[in-house]
Amino acid sequence: MESFEWYVIRATGTVAYLLLYLSVIIGLYTQVQKKRKQKITITLHLHETLANWAFFMVCGHLGFLLIDSYISFKWAEVLIPSNTTYKPLPMAMGIISFYFLIITIVTSKARKKIGYQRWRKLHALNPILYVLVTLHGLFIGTDFQGGVLAVVNIVPLIIMGGLLLKGQQKLNMSN
Repeated sequence: MESFEWYVIRATGTVAYLLLYLSVIIGLYTQVQKKRKQKITITLHLHETLANWAFFMVCGHLGFLLIDSYISFKWAEVLIPSNTTYKPLPMAMGIISFYFLIITIVTSKARKKIGYQRWRKLHALNPILYVLVTLHGLFIGTDFQGGVLAVVNIVPLIIMGGLLLKGQQKLNMSN
């Protein structure tokens, strides 16, 4: 049973990370499309849906941590940063990431009620979420090597940055 729990913990964490990764990439692509004055309804919906599913997978990840018989985490250890003896810093990064994800999803759902400007400021904090969850996976897991994570994260950002610059140049030329 221990190996099953271990595999499910790893799988839910990995899938949550991949969904978050795709949500980030699509969110950045949505910004490129917005700057190009393109329709963003479908990509925006996909961005939000992927983030929601990442949240569900993180909840599954936490749930399986609680029933894992090898380490036997308690609620406080998976919900309060630095309240565990098992890799306290990477665990804290994961817990703080979880709270950032909750804030992101709740404020995105309440975007109209809290106002677009306030939502935008809160949404601008999401790079912190992404960096923390990446470090959490890098320091606590053995599934991904640092070089692989670096390439997977840096290459799309370079591409998106290039697309944003290209879109900005086209916008400047048309004015």
